[in-house]
Amino acid sequence: MFKTGILYLSHLCLGFFILFPQYNLTAQNNFSYNKFLESLHNIPEDSLPYYLYQKSGNFLKADSLYAANELLKHSIDYAQKIPDSSLIGWGNLRRGKVLNKLLRFNHSFIASNKAYRISRQLHDTDMMLQAMSEIENYYYQVELIDSATAYCTKAIHINKLKNNYVNLSDNYRALASYQISYMGNGKERSFLFDGLMDSCLNAAYKAQNPRYLVFALANYGTELYDRGEPKRGLEYLQAAIDSARNLPAPSKALVYSLTKASALNLSSGKMDKATTLLDEVLPMAVKLKDTRQLTHIYYLLGKLRFNNGLISQALTNYYKAINLAEKYRYKYYLPFIYRGLFNLYYTKGLSDSSFAYQQKYMDVFKKENNKEMNYEIARLSAKFQVEEKAEIIDDLTIINNQRKTIISNQRRFIALIGLGFFVVSFLFSLLYFQFRKIKRSHLKLSQNALELNQKRKEIAELRKKKDLQREDVYNDLMAKLENLFENKKVYLQKDLTMSKIARSLKTNTSYLSALIHKHYQCKFNQFVNRYRIEKACELLSNRGMDIYSIEGIADMAGFQSKSVFNRVFKEATGIHPSVFRKATTATD
Repeated sequence: MFKTGILYLSHLCLGFFILFPQYNLTAQNNFSYNKFLESLHNIPEDSLPYYLYQKSGNFLKADSLYAANELLKHSIDYAQKIPDSSLIGWGNLRRGKVLNKLLRFNHSFIASNKAYRISRQLHDTDMMLQAMSEIENYYYQVELIDSATAYCTKAIHINKLKNNYVNLSDNYRALASYQISYMGNGKERSFLFDGLMDSCLNAAYKAQNPRYLVFALANYGTELYDRGEPKRGLEYLQAAIDSARNLPAPSKALVYSLTKASALNLSSGKMDKATTLLDEVLPMAVKLKDTRQLTHIYYLLGKLRFNNGLISQALTNYYKAINLAEKYRYKYYLPFIYRGLFNLYYTKGLSDSSFAYQQKYMDVFKKENNKEMNYEIARLSAKFQVEEKAEIIDDLTIINNQRKTIISNQRRFIALIGLGFFVVSFLFSLLYFQFRKIKRSHLKLSQNALELNQKRKEIAELRKKKDLQREDVYNDLMAKLENLFENKKVYLQKDLTMSKIARSLKTNTSYLSALIHKHYQCKFNQFVNRYRIEKACELLSNRGMDIYSIEGIADMAGFQSKSVFNRVFKEATGIHPSVFRKATTATD
């Protein structure tokens, strides 16, 4: 047991020093804001916050994170005195990113939230989208999938209005991964994932951005492979790799697709192919400091080295993966790494270490009632009992043989032998009752898990039936509602109200309002204005309509006044109608 502990600690230390070499923080730790401020005596005071914000970007690019954080903090303070809400928002947004890189996740979340609140006040959708992305990433790191999904869904709606297909592709990809984490395996997951990944691919094609297309293809290929369609999955993955190789090297897109391909080849037993891919992708990931993919790569290398019998190298890579996963909150990798270490120690007969990692594996998955985990715990507990009992029986046999020899030669050792027998029996009793206690605990945990799982299934079935009934009614009402707006164009009526629409659909306003809020995530007036703004954009873009004033266009689109039209148009597009008309004229 002592040797096992030494082996574990030695490899843990080795992994730490290899993974975290001494990093030169001199430029960051020795940064003095006061000295820096003295060098800016020629900068006017009212320009100082903008200058500090601009210089913080230079420090950020140079990885001088402490200096960048210090400049941003003072830039925000000066901006509050002016005051300049826009600069305060952008300063908090950049500071959130800096603090995230400094691993101060909670402070990063607070700064990003401040930026989000300001962006809503200013109706600045660019700032809002970036802030939402940082908040979404925080929720994903702390495994609050529902909250991450909510922000991702909001971003999708905004990017749809802005026709920002690059961000849309990334949003759909992220939402697909959240749903996989939330729903697990099953038909619902397959149906939903197919829809989200189709949207992801479609947006990537529309964006004409090769980088996002690589991510979409790689994810789609991996999911197809996992669902039992290896041929199609590998075709998508190869397409992702081929597209990534056309990007400037090294790129995170190529690292991502090569890592996914390595994992699939390793799981299918193609060791040589997996080795080739991992040897290629590792230096790229290190150079790009892509910690998320490095965690996955080190895990795969540990698994590969273990399969090749290289135990020391396997341990080193596994511990590198653990350090990265714990440091950067990539918790979803931990169960796989723990499982790999458990198998390694178990195969080598190091029961103490294998039991320790099996316990960690259990802690990660205990909320999901993993049956395989319970089986492994029971198997390991049984192994402990058998090994310890066998060892004690062997000791007793030796003692009895010695006792016979000693009795025949010298009776004076009988008392010592009896004492030794008593001590061994006492230890055996302690071990036996301890292992019985562990076994009862495991049995109780398994029973509770089964009961909880059954209750969850019953609740899920009831919810499913209720949702299906409600969905049928909603779908019928939605079809009628969209027919009124898209075919009959009722939104052109200036006196259009929710009551009129409700009467046309033979329903009440409360039900209609709930339907619009659920399926279109907006209020009735916002829903009507979407169609009116779309019509107004069509009229403003038509050169034949240039003879009409902005007020005339507003009237034709269904708005009651020019002021209302200007306000709603700017909220939806971010620009004034006249600016939009000029922009489309310039394009033509």
